[in-house]
Amino acid sequence: MKILYSGAIYPGYVSTTLMRMNILRDLGHEVHGFCQVPSLGWGGRYGGVLFRRSLSGPPLYLVNRALRREAARFEPDLVWIDKGVWITAETLTQLKARHQSLLVHYTPDPAFATHHSRHFFKAIPVYDLLITNKKYEIDQYRRHGAKDLLFKYAAFDRDFHQPVSLSLGDERRYGCDTVFIGTYAKGRERYLSPLTDAAIDLAIWGANWSESCSDASLLKNFRGSTLSGRDYTKGIAGGRIGLGLLSPLHPDRSTTRSVEIPACGKFLLAERTEEHQELFEEGHEAEFFSEEAELVDKVHYYLDHDHERDRIAAAGRERCLNSGYSYQHQLKEILETLSRRAR
Repeated sequence: MKILYSGAIYPGYVSTTLMRMNILRDLGHEVHGFCQVPSLGWGGRYGGVLFRRSLSGPPLYLVNRALRREAARFEPDLVWIDKGVWITAETLTQLKARHQSLLVHYTPDPAFATHHSRHFFKAIPVYDLLITNKKYEIDQYRRHGAKDLLFKYAAFDRDFHQPVSLSLGDERRYGCDTVFIGTYAKGRERYLSPLTDAAIDLAIWGANWSESCSDASLLKNFRGSTLSGRDYTKGIAGGRIGLGLLSPLHPDRSTTRSVEIPACGKFLLAERTEEHQELFEEGHEAEFFSEEAELVDKVHYYLDHDHERDRIAAAGRERCLNSGYSYQHQLKEILETLSRRAR
């Protein structure tokens, strides 16, 4: 197929958006990327901030006009919208009428709990297929008129999320007993502070920690801001244990980190949820905890039992590779589903 792929495709920045676009290309399709970012940057950092916050004004007009123009040049069979908070129902209706394009929406983020967009809510009935990895939002998609909806767990890229060897310099930068990678949100201290109180070697990477976290002892474990590209996989590789903490801001039961950590060949220690227990067998492919004391106990235990930790990490990676958790598997399955239902 000829696929017009619309998303926040930042030049030189490795993101899951870019991964999905490249994997569609690797699957044999002719893919043309449309980056929304230049249009949304109208007015500069300060001049357009009110429009960007309200999803209105020149950025809204420009991004939709640019998408329509790209479609007119490319004549796509399929328009894939990644996190379409700016794309209007009117634009999608025009694309379908003028080019007979199938319309797919994909987002790895909560569309209703956060990232609210009146444009997206109105556009939901226009899409031929929508994909979400938030089970708790399925009913809301349907109430907003979704014609066809697929639930898919968060996925990983088989070519990117792999075990990596660290140089001596990388070991000095990333090496630790336990690593957490994620943006600061109030409430993350619940599980991280007990680890520092127990004198566990913890590394924290992510945005907004130095600006927002008030726990001075916890900040001593802060290594740096958001990791991207190969720095991200090195950050995972540097920890003997990778923490899978859920956001305290919305009711996620698993995250991208839930599959990326074991896919990289590292031991996952995550919050015990029904979704984590569906993804991995507890005690065999990952380990889980429900309370702070259980977390600290399991960190101590698995730091002292290298063989068990390595065995579970290897089994977790095998589960990722053999159970359809990769974008390569999921995107192929999504397109096959779309093809069957479009007949």
